[in-house]
Amino acid sequence: MLNTVLGLVVVGLLWGATNPFIRLGSEGIDNVDTGSRWRNLWLEVRMISTRFHYWIPFLLNQLGSVLYVWTLQHINIIVAVPVANSLSFVFTAITGYCLGEKLPGKSVTIGTLLVCLGSSLMLYDKMSPDQDV
Repeated sequence: MLNTVLGLVVVGLLWGATNPFIRLGSEGIDNVDTGSRWRNLWLEVRMISTRFHYWIPFLLNQLGSVLYVWTLQHINIIVAVPVANSLSFVFTAITGYCLGEKLPGKSVTIGTLLVCLGSSLMLYDKMSPDQDV
């Protein structure tokens, strides 16, 4: 069970820490405007396909998705979804802050902490031995 919990933490880290890097790697794609939808698509695909600083975080993000599917074999989806997603948000905020982005607002931070607390309680419940009353 500890491996599964560690897997969920790594999933949250891979998903969250790569989001700001993917955002940085795709900068400028919104500025592509030739007037033709198909030409825009071609230029956007060409632009993204040549950026390693986009693809490396993207592939790490997808590795997190593969690990997530693996963890779903060992833990209930009702537990896995909030844990992975709340940790993802936390790691996105931390990584973004380290890259110079501003931290989320007070209410978002409190909400995230509450979701993380709830996720921790669900994990604690899953890890504790069942006790009959």
